[in-house]
Amino acid sequence: MKNNSLAGVLAKLAIFGVGLFAVHFLLARAFPVCAAEGIYEAHLFLFVLTVAVVLVLKFIFRKMTQKQGLFGYVFMASSLVKMALCVVFLIPIIRSDADYRIAYVVQFFILYFAYLVMEVVLVAKLLKSAQEKQDSSDVKQE
Repeated sequence: MKNNSLAGVLAKLAIFGVGLFAVHFLLARAFPVCAAEGIYEAHLFLFVLTVAVVLVLKFIFRKMTQKQGLFGYVFMASSLVKMALCVVFLIPIIRSDADYRIAYVVQFFILYFAYLVMEVVLVAKLLKSAQEKQDSSDVKQE
């Protein structure tokens, strides 16, 4: 799966998401004191959010072939929107009096950063493949 096709990217994200969920599930079973009620919904929320951001970035990247310098700003803006949505998602947990809220927030942000790293890796591969295409077309023109 070396290609950067839409199906390849979605497959990589799905494998990563299922693997991360499995590791988190096993750790919660091994250390039940750290388990937070409802944290598995956060996996789905973050997975869907990451898929949406990656799809939007791939779409915008195709449209911005002439202005690739602006792509970094688009990525930063999408990360800011994603962060704001995560804060909105966490407000009910933070405001509650539940005993597990600190464990929930800590686990949520561990998951958030794991998905963010995967997002950055996929975007870096997208940029690298575009740069390689640009370099190969520059060589052909000479």
